Amino acid sequence: MTDNEVLAWIRLQRIPGVGPINGRKLLQYFGDVQNIFNQSVRDLVQLAGVGPVMAERMLNHNYQKEAENQYRRIRREGIRCLPLSDQAYPELLRECPDAPLILYQKGPLSFSGRCLLSIVGTRSMTDYGRRVCEQLIKALIPYNPVIISGLAYGIDILAQRTALKWGLDTVSCLGHGLDTIYPRSHAKYVPEILHKGALLSEFGLGMPPEPMNFVRRNRIIAGLAPATVVIESGPKGGSLITADLAFGYDREVFAVPGRSTDRFSSGCNLLIGQQKAQLLCSPEQLAETLQWTAAPLNSEKFIPRTWSQPQGRLTIEEARICEFLASNGIQLLDEIAVGCVLTVRETAAMLFQLEMKEIIRPHPGKRFELLL
Repeated sequence: MTDNEVLAWIRLQRIPGVGPINGRKLLQYFGDVQNIFNQSVRDLVQLAGVGPVMAERMLNHNYQKEAENQYRRIRREGIRCLPLSDQAYPELLRECPDAPLILYQKGPLSFSGRCLLSIVGTRSMTDYGRRVCEQLIKALIPYNPVIISGLAYGIDILAQRTALKWGLDTVSCLGHGLDTIYPRSHAKYVPEILHKGALLSEFGLGMPPEPMNFVRRNRIIAGLAPATVVIESGPKGGSLITADLAFGYDREVFAVPGRSTDRFSSGCNLLIGQQKAQLLCSPEQLAETLQWTAAPLNSEKFIPRTWSQPQGRLTIEEARICEFLASNGIQLLDEIAVGCVLTVRETAAMLFQLEMKEIIRPHPGKRFELLL
């Protein structure tokens, strides 16, 4: 694709009122994105939905200047511009009628031929949600999926951190330009995400994280993958919006069930009750539904990232404790001792050493958590 073609796509997307659906109509009518800007006002208004004001706006050269400035900036920042017609544009997302006219991507990930899975959930996750999320992703390692989420607090960032921990690629879909990160506290995860994964947004550089942008962002999370998993959600919120969008795109939707009295599971239970989501019983159910095939693994690749950091080598017993906490979430001292076949005294001493190495975190009541 030539620079002039890319500039024409950027210009088209920046014109107020030309959204994804109107943009596709224009492309179908005039055949080529550059050809749109060679028309007269009279030609443009022949298309349904384009009035005189919109036609004048489309031919305003100020948007060409904006496109040129944007293109210079993204090239300087190492960001790829993927128009809808680009071969690298994610295939499944392109099928959605409201797919963005342009995606901006930072990071080397290619979507072609990969197993893709979107995972979303509440920002206020419980220990139950944490355990389910971590165990699900760990169990899916043999399929080498790309984990897609929104970099938000709670389940979103946990899913992406867990993917990174086990050597899986992950994609963060953002509700703002790629020149900023929201929330700012999650910027520390970006270098590792960009190592093999990607940041993705339909918004140009300079777009701030405004509330409505995140609603628009949710359709990208829903459209990129053949399936979306919802892990804990209240009766309202972004996770349910994403699930509804995925359902509307005729994608698979899975929801993790919870107790009827648990408000953090009410949204998931609602999706299941409305038959918008399958009740997720096991990772194997998900893989079978999506017809994923397990690939041979390099076992070294999936050593937890935290355990291989330079805090010093772990003993066999310390590694066993880490494995137990990775599989079971926050646990009591006595439960760790029983699960790892150690005495309480031995376990307490090893937990202290792991805490000094910043591998685990203590909680009140002699409870301990593995840090990702």
